[in-house]
Parts: sequence; C-alpha cells; structure tokens
Amino acid sequence: MKTPLLAGLLAATLGAVPLPPAPVWDGSPPAETLAAKPGQDPKGILNKAGHRTDVLIPEFVVWPAAKPASPCIVVCPGGGYNILAEEHEGAEVARRLNAQGVGAVVLRYRVPRRDNDKPWVVPVLDARKTLDLVRAHAVEWNADPKKIGILGFSAGGNLAARVAYSPAEAGAARPDFAVMVYPAYLFEKDKPDSVLRDGPDGVVPAKGAKPIPAFFAHSADDPYPAEGSMALAAKLKSLGGSAEVHVWAKGGHGWGASDRCLAAREWTNVLGAWLKDRGILAP
Repeated sequence: MKTPLLAGLLAATLGAVPLPPAPVWDGSPPAETLAAKPGQDPKGILNKAGHRTDVLIPEFVVWPAAKPASPCIVVCPGGGYNILAEEHEGAEVARRLNAQGVGAVVLRYRVPRRDNDKPWVVPVLDARKTLDLVRAHAVEWNADPKKIGILGFSAGGNLAARVAYSPAEAGAARPDFAVMVYPAYLFEKDKPDSVLRDGPDGVVPAKGAKPIPAFFAHSADDPYPAEGSMALAAKLKSLGGSAEVHVWAKGGHGWGASDRCLAAREWTNVLGAWLKDRGILAP
C-alpha cells in the first residue's frame, strides 16, 4: 500500500521524467518523398548543439504532468523547417512546463524541407496526427483531452499557427489553445510592414468557427518581426477569438527556454499565468 507521501513522490517523478520516444505514424509516414541513406538513422541525428537533423520517421516524447487531468501541450521546436532545436526549444521547455503542472509532448516532426516553397506540409501532417494521439491517450498520460494545446518556436511557431488556424479539411485535428514564440513566416515577407499570409496556404483562419485562444511571445529586435505576432493576434480577435501578445525589448531570435535574455527567462512564467487566467491550468 502506498503512503500519501510515497504516492506524491511517485507522481512528482512521473512528471519529471520523459517516457521513451514513440512513433507518430503506424507504418510509413504519408506524403514522404525522401529515403534514408545507407546506415542513416531515419529517426534523425542529434548533434552536440542539441539539434536534430534528417528526420524521416517522426517521433514524440511524452513528459506527463504529475497530476491527472492536467493540460498538455505539444511542443514544436524551431529550426527553419530544416533542423529541430530539440534541447532549448524542446526538452527544456518540457521541464519548465512540468514544473508548472503542465504535461508536454515534444514533437520531432520531419525535417529538412521536403518542399522549399511549402515546407510546412508534412510537418502539419505529423503535428495533427500527434494531437489525435495525445487526445486518445490523454488519461494514460495524466492529461485532460479537452485541454490539449500546441506550442512552437520560429518555424515551429509557424507550424503551431498553421495547425491551429490555417484553412483545412473538415475534421482536421485542432488544439484547444495555441502558443507561438517568435513565430516565423507569418508575413508574406519577413518585414514589419508586410501582410499576413492569407488564403489556402496562409495562416489566417477561414471565416466561421471562433478561433481558439492564442498566446504570443516575441522580441522587438527579432529579425522575424514581432509585428507578425501582433498582426495575427489582431486578426484572431477580429474573428471573435482572444489573443495575448508579450513583446520584450531585447533578445533577438531563438532564445527558447534558456538564460540568454530576460524574455527567455520570463516567458514560461507569463505563459503559466495566462493558462491560469484562461482556466486551463488550476491556480
């Protein structure tokens, strides 16, 4: 028989230790155009910088929350749709989310780009399938199936925006909320005076359903302009959704969950406050 103290320690341990990697697809991933070279690991290669390259078979790593019925967030590292910054935009993010009582699923979506003009196509397939799997296994992973979010950085932020808001076929998997940290490629051109990508291949939601809640974190001196985050937030609000945008004066691009700048140190705490304010995370 477990004592309350022992049960609490086991729960805390569960929330701090990831489960083994699991495949996104049962069998060959759809729409794949690349083949592994002789001796190449199709699950990707992790280099000394904590970046994963050449992912042909996408996987995800579950970091369950300590308590049942917790929110859970699919985390999409950035890397220009060519690599995955898996440590400071993946595993360390999961650790911070766990510390706040939030589960995380770090997604190793397919890179590099299969299509230079539309590099998001197969990553979107991987992310939507992962959302379906997280909802299907929510109870097993201490998650509430009605509180499943998506979070992405840079290209991963673009991926999160597309999965959450881009026009898609009826029944396509959508998260319950979206978090975009210095998202890239929201604008037609990465300049402050540009306009949002619209239409079938854009990030602007189709008219009709109310957009899910959004949270944005950006730096004012980011070469991928913070105006993109602000423009998408404004568009979501105009369509009846809600959005919160935080812009720090300095930080540049790619800071993730690190000590590199004030934004990098603070954004997860600000996100936690937003999750509580929205009623997604218990106070």
